Amino acid sequence: MNKNLILILIIAFAFSACKNEKVKKEKAETKQENVEKKSPVNYPEVVDKYVALQGDENAWDDKVVHTFSIIAYPNHNEYKYWGYYGLDNYNEKDSQKKKAGLVFSNDLKHWQKYEGNPIINDNCRWPTATVDNGKVYIFYAQYNQDGDSQIVMQNADDGIHFKELKTVVPYQTGMQNQNPFIYFNPNDKMYYLFYYSGTERSKTDKYWNIMFKKAKKLTDLPQAKPVLVIHSKATMAAPSVVYHNGKYYLLVEEFNNSAEMDRWVTNAFYSDKIDSGYQRVANNPVLSDNDACAFQYLLDNKLYVTFSHALDKAKSKWNLKMIQVK
Repeated sequence: MNKNLILILIIAFAFSACKNEKVKKEKAETKQENVEKKSPVNYPEVVDKYVALQGDENAWDDKVVHTFSIIAYPNHNEYKYWGYYGLDNYNEKDSQKKKAGLVFSNDLKHWQKYEGNPIINDNCRWPTATVDNGKVYIFYAQYNQDGDSQIVMQNADDGIHFKELKTVVPYQTGMQNQNPFIYFNPNDKMYYLFYYSGTERSKTDKYWNIMFKKAKKLTDLPQAKPVLVIHSKATMAAPSVVYHNGKYYLLVEEFNNSAEMDRWVTNAFYSDKIDSGYQRVANNPVLSDNDACAFQYLLDNKLYVTFSHALDKAKSKWNLKMIQVK
């Protein structure tokens, strides 16, 4: 073959490769621009942050306080806000290590523990509460000896002495049904129970699903159909939802690195609809310092987030913090 012809072919190939690389880069940049256009929303800016609750030394809740659900419940004692908190103790086989406590506040910063704590003494993890017609309804996860979990509900006329245990999301062999969060949607006047369902303990097919059930009445939630919101092959759990400034915000817990799993973070999604269409916000992570298990609440027209902070992740030692956002 003529040397000149070979040179021409080499130059032509190089030009073609360069052109293809330019096209790929332009497509990637276009794709990135489209992603940015689809996700222009930030989670609201944090304006205050503080420690809300800690366990008492050598007590039943020492360094294991983990989740914190708040309701406005005035005229039942001298406090306006009641808070229901649960413990970590996730891997404890002893069901009596999973309990719930009660605290009170008027300013959402200073919390007084109920003298009769714990109010639920056995197999209660991740309590989440709401009020309907003066009655408090509480949802939480229970665990069997195999580590499977289910979600149950109870109610109390006084917010303290809970009764009428009902299964809302039943046990499924080899699965977790847990991390409930109860929410009344002001737009469609429906109750939504968000929760995590997945196979995190499986050796092969691991997945994490964010689900919900909805009903007009809280007592109809056990019969409601489960609906899938987000499916993930990496750790994603602990959902909570709120409608704020014209958007639905969904918070979840994830790892900063799904492979190394060295630090918990809280990430946010947003949507115009409560039941679908969620996209990640632009300013994730919302909480980044081994912060997880977030609950969102609109109280006195202000948005608050309660969450657990790992004092020692390896030893699973926690306290509870709160932020207020714009």
